[in-house]
Amino acid sequence: MTLDQELAAATDVPAVFLDPARRRAELRADILAAAHMGGSTAGSGAATPAGGALDPFAFQIRPTILRRVAALMAGELPVRIDRLVTADPVGTALTTAVALHTGLPFTLVGEAGAGDGPARLRGEIHSGELVAVLDPVTTTGARASRIARLVHARGARTAGVFTVIDGGQGAAALAGTGHELHALFPADDGAVLASPVATGGQA
Repeated sequence: MTLDQELAAATDVPAVFLDPARRRAELRADILAAAHMGGSTAGSGAATPAGGALDPFAFQIRPTILRRVAALMAGELPVRIDRLVTADPVGTALTTAVALHTGLPFTLVGEAGAGDGPARLRGEIHSGELVAVLDPVTTTGARASRIARLVHARGARTAGVFTVIDGGQGAAALAGTGHELHALFPADDGAVLASPVATGGQA
Protein backbone atom coordinates (compact mmCIF):
# COMPACT_ATOMS: atom_id res chain seq x y z
CA MET A 1 0.00 0.00 0.00
CA THR A 2 1.37 3.40 -0.96
CA LEU A 3 1.59 6.35 1.45
CA ASP A 4 -1.28 8.07 -0.34
CA GLN A 5 -3.44 4.97 0.03
CA GLU A 6 -2.57 4.63 3.71
CA LEU A 7 -3.42 8.29 4.36
CA ALA A 8 -6.70 7.93 2.48
CA ALA A 9 -7.65 4.87 4.53
CA ALA A 10 -6.60 6.27 7.92
CA THR A 11 -9.34 7.62 10.19
CA ASP A 12 -7.10 9.88 12.28
CA VAL A 13 -4.99 11.60 9.63
CA PRO A 14 -4.14 15.20 10.56
CA ALA A 15 -5.85 17.73 8.26
CA VAL A 16 -2.47 18.94 7.00
CA PHE A 17 -2.18 15.72 4.98
CA LEU A 18 -5.55 16.15 3.29
CA ASP A 19 -5.90 17.40 -0.24
CA PRO A 20 -6.41 21.21 -0.25
CA ALA A 21 -9.75 20.88 -2.02
CA ARG A 22 -10.94 18.40 0.58
CA ARG A 23 -9.75 20.63 3.43
CA ARG A 24 -11.67 23.54 1.95
CA ALA A 25 -14.80 21.43 1.47
CA GLU A 26 -14.63 20.19 5.05
CA LEU A 27 -14.14 23.72 6.34
CA ARG A 28 -17.16 24.89 4.34
CA ALA A 29 -19.26 22.10 5.83
CA ASP A 30 -18.09 22.94 9.36
CA ILE A 31 -18.90 26.64 8.87
CA LEU A 32 -22.41 25.84 7.70
CA ALA A 33 -22.92 23.42 10.59
CA ALA A 34 -21.74 26.06 13.06
CA ALA A 35 -24.00 28.65 11.48
CA HIS A 36 -26.94 26.29 11.84
CA MET A 37 -26.23 25.69 15.51
CA GLY A 38 -25.50 29.36 16.18
CA GLY A 39 -28.70 30.53 14.55
CA SER A 40 -30.85 27.98 16.32
CA THR A 41 -29.71 29.18 19.73
CA ALA A 42 -29.25 32.90 19.17
CA GLY A 43 -32.92 33.66 18.63
CA SER A 44 -32.00 35.90 15.70
CA GLY A 45 -33.33 33.70 12.93
CA ALA A 46 -32.81 30.11 11.95
CA ALA A 47 -29.60 29.29 10.14
CA THR A 48 -29.88 26.50 7.62
CA PRO A 49 -27.57 25.36 4.80
CA ALA A 50 -30.17 26.44 2.25
CA GLY A 51 -32.00 29.71 2.40
CA GLY A 52 -31.59 30.60 6.08
CA ALA A 53 -29.86 33.39 7.94
CA LEU A 54 -26.16 33.28 8.71
CA ASP A 55 -24.83 34.37 12.08
CA PRO A 56 -21.33 35.73 11.32
CA PHE A 57 -20.28 35.11 14.92
CA ALA A 58 -21.22 31.41 14.87
CA PHE A 59 -18.05 30.11 13.24
CA GLN A 60 -15.81 32.73 14.85
CA ILE A 61 -16.52 31.52 18.39
CA ARG A 62 -15.34 27.99 17.57
CA PRO A 63 -11.52 27.90 17.72
CA THR A 64 -11.20 24.74 15.62
CA ILE A 65 -13.02 26.49 12.77
CA LEU A 66 -11.61 29.99 13.28
CA ARG A 67 -8.03 28.73 13.23
CA ARG A 68 -8.53 27.04 9.84
CA VAL A 69 -10.42 30.01 8.39
CA ALA A 70 -7.68 32.40 9.50
CA ALA A 71 -4.93 30.25 8.01
CA LEU A 72 -6.77 30.03 4.71
CA MET A 73 -7.51 33.76 4.61
CA ALA A 74 -3.93 34.65 5.55
CA GLY A 75 -2.81 32.76 2.45
CA GLU A 76 -5.17 34.81 0.28
CA LEU A 77 -3.71 38.18 1.31
CA PRO A 78 -1.28 39.97 -1.01
CA VAL A 79 2.34 39.82 0.11
CA ARG A 80 2.77 43.53 0.71
CA ILE A 81 0.08 44.48 3.19
CA ASP A 82 0.68 46.99 5.98
CA ARG A 83 -2.49 46.59 8.03
CA LEU A 84 -5.79 44.80 8.47
CA VAL A 85 -9.00 46.76 9.13
CA THR A 86 -12.38 45.40 10.17
CA ALA A 87 -15.68 46.37 11.77
CA ASP A 88 -15.94 45.93 15.52
CA PRO A 89 -17.37 43.71 16.88
CA VAL A 90 -18.43 41.56 13.92
CA GLY A 91 -14.95 41.09 12.46
CA THR A 92 -12.81 41.31 15.59
CA ALA A 93 -12.26 37.60 16.23
CA LEU A 94 -11.52 36.78 12.59
CA THR A 95 -9.11 39.69 12.17
CA THR A 96 -7.31 38.90 15.42
CA ALA A 97 -6.79 35.33 14.25
CA VAL A 98 -5.50 36.45 10.84
CA ALA A 99 -3.20 38.96 12.54
CA LEU A 100 -1.73 36.17 14.67
CA HIS A 101 -1.02 34.16 11.50
CA THR A 102 0.55 37.06 9.61
CA GLY A 103 2.02 39.34 12.27
CA LEU A 104 0.15 42.28 10.75
CA PRO A 105 -1.25 45.06 12.94
CA PHE A 106 -4.97 45.74 12.70
CA THR A 107 -7.48 48.48 13.35
CA LEU A 108 -11.08 48.17 14.50
CA VAL A 109 -13.80 50.47 13.24
CA GLY A 110 -16.60 50.83 15.77
CA GLU A 111 -20.13 50.13 14.60
CA ALA A 112 -21.07 53.61 15.81
CA GLY A 113 -19.53 54.82 12.57
CA ALA A 114 -22.26 53.08 10.55
CA GLY A 115 -24.47 56.16 10.72
CA ASP A 116 -23.72 59.80 10.10
CA GLY A 117 -21.50 60.19 13.16
CA PRO A 118 -17.70 59.89 13.09
CA ALA A 119 -16.29 56.39 13.13
CA ARG A 120 -14.64 55.23 16.34
CA LEU A 121 -11.20 53.80 15.61
CA ARG A 122 -9.32 51.40 17.84
CA GLY A 123 -5.89 51.48 16.29
CA GLU A 124 -4.32 53.55 13.56
CA ILE A 125 -4.55 54.05 9.83
CA HIS A 126 -1.58 55.88 8.35
CA SER A 127 -1.38 57.74 5.07
CA GLY A 128 0.25 55.64 2.36
CA GLU A 129 -0.47 52.26 3.97
CA LEU A 130 -1.81 49.37 1.92
CA VAL A 131 -4.74 47.96 3.86
CA ALA A 132 -6.81 44.78 3.61
CA VAL A 133 -10.43 45.13 4.72
CA LEU A 134 -11.69 41.95 6.42
CA ASP A 135 -15.38 41.11 6.81
CA PRO A 136 -16.63 37.69 7.96
CA VAL A 137 -19.71 37.74 5.73
CA THR A 138 -20.84 40.07 2.95
CA THR A 139 -24.28 40.44 1.40
CA THR A 140 -24.72 43.98 0.09
CA GLY A 141 -21.10 44.95 0.69
CA ALA A 142 -22.28 48.07 2.57
CA ARG A 143 -20.23 47.48 5.72
CA ALA A 144 -17.00 46.74 3.84
CA SER A 145 -17.57 49.68 1.50
CA ARG A 146 -18.00 52.03 4.46
CA ILE A 147 -14.72 50.84 5.98
CA ALA A 148 -12.93 51.17 2.63
CA ARG A 149 -14.11 54.77 2.34
CA LEU A 150 -12.75 55.47 5.81
CA VAL A 151 -9.41 53.94 4.84
CA HIS A 152 -9.19 56.19 1.80
CA ALA A 153 -10.22 59.22 3.85
CA ARG A 154 -7.18 58.56 6.04
CA GLY A 155 -4.89 58.61 3.00
CA ALA A 156 -4.34 54.85 2.85
CA ARG A 157 -5.06 52.44 0.00
CA THR A 158 -7.11 49.25 -0.01
CA ALA A 159 -5.83 45.98 -1.44
CA GLY A 160 -9.38 44.64 -1.55
CA VAL A 161 -12.08 43.28 0.72
CA PHE A 162 -11.54 39.76 2.07
CA THR A 163 -14.50 37.77 3.33
CA VAL A 164 -15.21 34.22 4.40
CA ILE A 165 -18.61 33.92 2.71
CA ASP A 166 -20.17 36.19 0.11
CA GLY A 167 -23.79 35.68 1.01
CA GLY A 168 -25.39 37.79 -1.69
CA GLN A 169 -24.41 40.56 -4.06
CA GLY A 170 -21.28 41.65 -2.23
CA ALA A 171 -18.89 41.08 -5.13
CA ALA A 172 -21.00 43.00 -7.64
CA ALA A 173 -21.79 45.83 -5.22
CA LEU A 174 -18.17 46.32 -4.20
CA ALA A 175 -16.97 46.17 -7.80
CA GLY A 176 -19.32 49.08 -8.48
CA THR A 177 -17.43 51.12 -5.88
CA GLY A 178 -14.02 50.14 -7.20
CA HIS A 179 -13.22 47.50 -4.57
CA GLU A 180 -12.52 43.86 -5.39
CA LEU A 181 -14.06 41.20 -3.16
CA HIS A 182 -12.04 38.09 -2.37
CA ALA A 183 -14.29 35.42 -0.85
CA LEU A 184 -13.07 32.09 0.50
CA PHE A 185 -16.53 30.79 -0.39
CA PRO A 186 -18.09 32.88 -3.19
CA ALA A 187 -21.82 33.26 -3.66
CA ASP A 188 -21.81 30.82 -6.58
CA ASP A 189 -20.07 27.88 -4.89
CA GLY A 190 -23.05 26.60 -2.93
CA ALA A 191 -21.76 27.79 0.44
CA VAL A 192 -24.00 30.81 0.51
CA LEU A 193 -26.82 31.39 2.94
CA ALA A 194 -29.54 33.89 2.18
CA SER A 195 -28.74 36.65 4.65
CA PRO A 196 -26.73 37.30 7.80
CA VAL A 197 -28.29 37.67 11.21
CA ALA A 198 -28.43 41.34 12.17
CA THR A 199 -25.18 42.47 13.81
CA GLY A 200 -25.68 46.20 14.21
CA GLY A 201 -24.43 47.13 10.76
CA GLN A 202 -25.53 46.18 7.28
CA ALA A 203 -23.22 43.62 5.74
